[in-house]
Amino acid sequence: MNKFENDKQGMSLKCPSCGSALVFDPDSQKFNCEVCGSSFTDAELKSKRLEFNEEQAQDDKLKEYRCPSCGAEILTDETTTTKFCSFCGNPVVLQGRLSGEFKPDLIIPFTIGKEKACEILKDYLCKYSYVPSSFFKESNLEKITGIYYPFWEADINSDCFLEADAKKVNTWIVGEKKYTEVKYYKIKRRGKIHFEDISVNALSTADKKLVENVLPYPIKNHIPFNMSYLSGYFAKKNDLSFEDVHGEIKTKLHQYSELLLKNTIDGYDSVTPSISRAKILEENHDYALLPIWILNYKYRKKNYTFAVNGITGKCFGEIPLSKVKLGITFAGISAIAFGIISILGGILL
Repeated sequence: MNKFENDKQGMSLKCPSCGSALVFDPDSQKFNCEVCGSSFTDAELKSKRLEFNEEQAQDDKLKEYRCPSCGAEILTDETTTTKFCSFCGNPVVLQGRLSGEFKPDLIIPFTIGKEKACEILKDYLCKYSYVPSSFFKESNLEKITGIYYPFWEADINSDCFLEADAKKVNTWIVGEKKYTEVKYYKIKRRGKIHFEDISVNALSTADKKLVENVLPYPIKNHIPFNMSYLSGYFAKKNDLSFEDVHGEIKTKLHQYSELLLKNTIDGYDSVTPSISRAKILEENHDYALLPIWILNYKYRKKNYTFAVNGITGKCFGEIPLSKVKLGITFAGISAIAFGIISILGGILL
């Protein structure tokens, strides 16, 4: 018996006890069967000799869902069902087996479950007092979807250099005169720095900004890729190769190295970098899937998409402003200001 059984539709992660579908639960970090109630860790599944043959699953064991409206392409196994697109809210179409190579090196499994993600998102929205009262319906939280996003992650050994202009300002008073002394310094720093997991989104689509705003992820949560953790979730396809994003990785390397070297300079009133360089000595990269909860919400013919980091709970999304609430607040501020001016006017009189 194989861990993933095949049929005409693709594959499903089967329960060793009853043969029904297993789904990964972030809260317990186990694979649960909703039919017989059995629960298994990944180690327990492996001990039952149900290991998944990844090489056989690269091409024809994943399902591809394509949205006819926005064109979003999402990967999953057949245990995941959906009636809407997580990105535009429209129905999705099952395209059949996936062609091409899809084999990540690493994955970070969800540790925040759906219910917890809904609570985090509600708290996030409640912080904004200017959100229209009619904007959010709690029933729409049922549409929140767990999606693994593709990232390129680079480990780099680098030789970094920084030259900066610094100054010290000393001020004192003698009698009625104030004196100021300014000393200028030229400071240089150089060091070999190792950077672990410089992450860049492997998507060029519009949701690139959305998912990058819920970074970072804890490095310790990375594990070797295991197809089992996709059970019950989606996975986005990358459309950028490592070569496509290498320029962005080098930009981040330069920014991080400059910041680190600058932070070694203290005892000055100001420090301004003038020259900085970061030379790559050695580099390795991995293709990783990172967990994000996504909710797409339609309001007054416009789509609003929210993202929740599946590990840290960090949220990001565009929120509409209520003109009525803003008007009431502005009117209240104006009334208070007018009252203060009137009081001051009365005092002056």
